[in-house]
Amino acid sequence: MSTFIDRLFNHRVKSINQEFSVENEHPDFFSYLLGLGTESARLLILKSKIESFQFPEEPYLKNLCILQFYLDLERYLLINDSRFISTEEQLRAEIKLKFPEHGNSDAFAPLYRQGKAQEICLAQLYILIILKKFRDEDPDRKATQIRIEELTKKLHKTPSNQTLVEQISLFISIKEESLAVHKEFGQIFGQDFVDSVFAETQSDFNIYFERIDAVSCISDVIPQLFSSLLRENNTSTLSFPNVTEERSDLPIEPEKPVIINQDDVLENLLDGYLLFDEHGTILQCNTLGAKIFELSKEELLKRDIFELFPEYVSQTIRQDIARLYENSKKSVIGRRIEIDLIAKNGKKETYEVSASNNYTAPVESFTLLLRNISKRKDTLKARISAEKAAEAKSTFLSNMSHEIRTPLNVILGLSEIISKHGIEDPEILQKNIEGISFSAKNLLSIVNDILDFSKIEAGKLSLQSIDFNLREVVYNLANGFEIKAREKGLSLSAHIDEVIPNVVVGDQFRLNQILTNLIGNAIKFTHQGSISLKVGLDSETDEELRLNFKVKDTGIGIPEEKIQTIFDSFYQVESPENAKINGTGLGLAITKELINLKKGTLTASSEVGKGSEFCFNVSFKKSKLKNLDNTSRPNLAKNKSLEGLKVLVAEDNKMNQFYIKQLLSSLGVEADIAENGEQAVKIHQSGKVDYDLILMDMHMPVMNGLEAIASIRQSNKDAIKKVPIVACSADVFPESRKKAINAGIDFYLTKPLKEEALKEVLFWLVDEDKNSEPEVVQEKSPSGSDITQQSKSVDIAHLLDIFDNDKKFVIALLEVFIQETPDDLKSLRKCVEQEYYLQASTTAHKMKSSFMNLGMTRHGYHLQQIESLIKDSSKVTEAKKHLKTFEDLYTQALTEVNVKLIELKTKNK
Repeated sequence: MSTFIDRLFNHRVKSINQEFSVENEHPDFFSYLLGLGTESARLLILKSKIESFQFPEEPYLKNLCILQFYLDLERYLLINDSRFISTEEQLRAEIKLKFPEHGNSDAFAPLYRQGKAQEICLAQLYILIILKKFRDEDPDRKATQIRIEELTKKLHKTPSNQTLVEQISLFISIKEESLAVHKEFGQIFGQDFVDSVFAETQSDFNIYFERIDAVSCISDVIPQLFSSLLRENNTSTLSFPNVTEERSDLPIEPEKPVIINQDDVLENLLDGYLLFDEHGTILQCNTLGAKIFELSKEELLKRDIFELFPEYVSQTIRQDIARLYENSKKSVIGRRIEIDLIAKNGKKETYEVSASNNYTAPVESFTLLLRNISKRKDTLKARISAEKAAEAKSTFLSNMSHEIRTPLNVILGLSEIISKHGIEDPEILQKNIEGISFSAKNLLSIVNDILDFSKIEAGKLSLQSIDFNLREVVYNLANGFEIKAREKGLSLSAHIDEVIPNVVVGDQFRLNQILTNLIGNAIKFTHQGSISLKVGLDSETDEELRLNFKVKDTGIGIPEEKIQTIFDSFYQVESPENAKINGTGLGLAITKELINLKKGTLTASSEVGKGSEFCFNVSFKKSKLKNLDNTSRPNLAKNKSLEGLKVLVAEDNKMNQFYIKQLLSSLGVEADIAENGEQAVKIHQSGKVDYDLILMDMHMPVMNGLEAIASIRQSNKDAIKKVPIVACSADVFPESRKKAINAGIDFYLTKPLKEEALKEVLFWLVDEDKNSEPEVVQEKSPSGSDITQQSKSVDIAHLLDIFDNDKKFVIALLEVFIQETPDDLKSLRKCVEQEYYLQASTTAHKMKSSFMNLGMTRHGYHLQQIESLIKDSSKVTEAKKHLKTFEDLYTQALTEVNVKLIELKTKNK
């Protein structure tokens, strides 16, 4: 027997390893089916699976595999593709007409049958495949070939108009044929081998015909020992050969029959077993069956089958029994279903239930088997979840590939034109530069979407709470989009209810982001007509305003059945109207989550061809300010000169070196370049140049930024005069920022590096105009106004936003502040009193970072003045005035940080 198993194994290996290309052997069939579908990530996955699949070399197994892929494609077209209009019957008839080599094959035969006729066809095909496998093992056996030919004829010529009685009779004959094949080839190849072929083929059929419910009938065709015993009274006798080892010196004894008790067989089944009649009375059961229902066998035999199951299952079984001999599809009998049973302790378990008609007379009896599949179901859920994740990943990569490549093509194409050909016309050159700039900003917007989405999924996106001018945000945004709308021949209007105050408290950046997504989509999907934005007052309390925002368009609209799915990640409605409209598919998903974060609601209504309306409600706190003074004070750049500053730039990327050096040069700042962290450390320690600042990239070869910063901070030169270090990185994740802070940086700037952000750092280094506090230059808000307010308070909201709502890290940061700054202040006082002014400057510099990291810019300003002035003997008195002001502010700051720390710890419990 082992020889046959080895042969089968080698045979299988050969089949699996045989290369097969769909494109070479079946180009028309699969290309035709794929061409019927609307291109999507799901369809691309199916196409990839077909193209990469290694088909078996045996024609009958190959056809079964082709059938399986056909059923997958059929399901996609009929269920998942909203643009495909046809029926199952029409598609199958079309396949039979266009591709008869497949439609008329044995594998496809069951597709053209219904009801009991389909079960008969599947059972015949099952026996046929088993016979073909046995033929492959013994090709010279002519009787096998004759039986295969006879069964093939039956498979395709069985009348479809048979009565139910004739069908039942035919099905019973197939079961008898199965028993005969099982017995005959068991004697030839060995029973173990034959059993394995029967079981393996059933497993294959469950995969090939997974989409067809009737495949469960195969379990009724497989020979089972206990099924034949059910027809006997209590016991039956089976003869087994005597297993006594043959010896010539012992007399040969006649074979003795082994008595097998039916109850023993049933008792050792791995499934719970119940036998019941047409009235639901339980006639027989095994211990496992009783245990499933937490009863003894005696208690179970007194019960009714309909009492044991949920009402919907019991009702379905009754209906199946009532129409047992009607030519209609049954819901439970003859099928496998899954149900949930709840134990007395409340625990829910999932069972696979298979029920079959025993065709007994004069009383109908039914066998019901229960198998606990809770673990298998969990595994299946995990597999489905993994498949969905893989599909989402594929969709994401497909979308991102297109979205990222589009602006990159523009940037690279226009850059190449400028570099290779040169452009003499200044106007054309300016347009090309503007095109590069626009595409770069578009690319950055896509990256920001991805980062925002990852923050939302991780639950680490926090909201700011600041005073801002609502009207200014809305009208500035509308004015910006009005130009884009006008280019498409559209009108855009915005209106805010007069009862709404100008200034409210909330997160203007996220509001701007929400409105940008909604208005941007409205313009994108509207080809004629108008877009309007209306802001109204929903409700009002003493402290809050609840506002209603409506964005309405006259665009292409959204089908009613798609209205909810548009908020899913990576989703875009597929239709001819927007087939050429691209996007990440993240905009509305992010918008919905941002509104949820604001404890608001987002709704959408739409009519195809007439337009859409998106409404959301969010709350804002009332502001104590009537107006914001957005007129900038004289810019720091006008009062201070940056000329003469020396900066060491540690950056390995040549283009970044070129950009930063140009930027610094335009500000009158001298810049030297270090190619990596190790080189930056050597240049700093050489002492040839005293740099005012080091710009340190975080990711470099030889020695990365973190290692370089640590090495500089530990050097003797840094101990004498501490040089400010600014981390400059494209990594915006909080973990990287934390590591940089721990390494000893003074500021953290993100790439792409902006001129205003770099100026803010450089202006802190200059010493002029020391009698007035400098304006902290910040990036412009979405409304277009400069945020010029200086803070003498710790900004917890800002800290949570920077560190992705990581409260534990913010708590640790505040604790370090409370522990270290009192000692630092004592040290600073002592150095000033004992006239250790150089050390006082170093201490002030160290303390400045602690306050700036917490958003207390006013404290940082005074420490900056102390650091700069105390080194000049003629300006010590002025430095002491700043120290006195700082000490007055510090007492209040320490109290406030303690209060904030207690609040955070309380909320974090």
